[in-house]
Amino acid sequence: MSKNRSALVTGGSGGIGSEICKRLASDGYRVVVHYGSDQKAAEKVVQEITESGGVAISYSADVRDEDEIQSLFETAITEFGSLNVVVANAGAGGGGPVEDVELADFKKLVDVNLVGAFLTLREAARRLSDGGRLIFISSQLAERPRIGTGAYSATKAGIDAMVVSMSHELGTRGITVNSIRPGATEPGMFAGSNEERKEFFRNLSPFKRLGHPNDIAPIVSFLASDDAAWITGQHLRADGGASN
Repeated sequence: MSKNRSALVTGGSGGIGSEICKRLASDGYRVVVHYGSDQKAAEKVVQEITESGGVAISYSADVRDEDEIQSLFETAITEFGSLNVVVANAGAGGGGPVEDVELADFKKLVDVNLVGAFLTLREAARRLSDGGRLIFISSQLAERPRIGTGAYSATKAGIDAMVVSMSHELGTRGITVNSIRPGATEPGMFAGSNEERKEFFRNLSPFKRLGHPNDIAPIVSFLASDDAAWITGQHLRADGGASN
């Protein structure tokens, strides 16, 4: 158990983020459930955690805004006294062949997936307690881009590079810095998708299924634990073997 430890999860109101929040709460962490705009979803996560005997609060912030990210971290520390785990999960999706991607759409990806993640990781580096854990939710596409994913893949790969650098910068404080690369995960990335597209991604995995948020949350739990103190600067594949 992680009594008196606290965790902050950006993008904690839905999909993978909500499962991460609930898993960390079950591990004993007091959890800050960050959200961008879906207050109702975030409050539902907090309710589920508190009804299970955990401690959680929700907080809204635009990850692209430096002042709001600073306020998010200040609130977490004011509320819980310290911050031991930060999971940078907030992100935006988007795709299509590069020649068809509008500049405005690419800038949105950069603003959320690069600038937003940078601000979160930078603030985490400044605020995490010694011995803390910094975990970035990346994507299998950072390592193995596919047709129509170039712009999105580039933003994830950019932060993965930062993860390795930060692992050296923060290692003397006992802080580990890692990323997790989920593969095709439902329901998030398949909203509105046809069965043919789902079947294609199912067949990439030896398990012949898509990933689920509860496939990712236990990996975060492990990386946040004392058992993972010797793992840093790594990108952990969590794609059901799809990239093999």
